[in-house]
Amino acid sequence: MILGIQLLGLLFAFMMLYLTYLYYKREQYELRGLIVWSLIWIGFGILVMFPASVYGVMEVLNIQRTVDFFVIGGFLVFSTILFYLYIITKETQRKVESLVRQIAIEKKKK
Repeated sequence: MILGIQLLGLLFAFMMLYLTYLYYKREQYELRGLIVWSLIWIGFGILVMFPASVYGVMEVLNIQRTVDFFVIGGFLVFSTILFYLYIITKETQRKVESLVRQIAIEKKKK
C-alpha cells in the first residue's frame, strides 16, 4: 500500500516538474521561478521516495507519524507561498492605483 502512495507521489512530482518546465518555456515566469519550483518538486519527490530520511527531524520535533510531518510541512510551505502572493498582490495594487491616479491627473489637465 505504501509503495502505491509513494509511486503516486512520485508521479505527481514528475507531472508538476513537467508543468513547471512547460510554463517556463511559455515564458510565464523567469529562470528564478523555474529553479525554485524545480527544487521544490525534486525535493518533494525525494521525500516521497525516502520518507525515512526525515525521521531525525521528526524525533527532534517530537512528531510520531511521517504523514503528520508532511502535513505540517505542507501547511508551512503553503502559508509562506500565500504570504508571498499577498505581498506581490498588494504591490501590484499600489502600482495600479498610482497609474490610475496619474492618468486621471493628466486627463484633468487637458
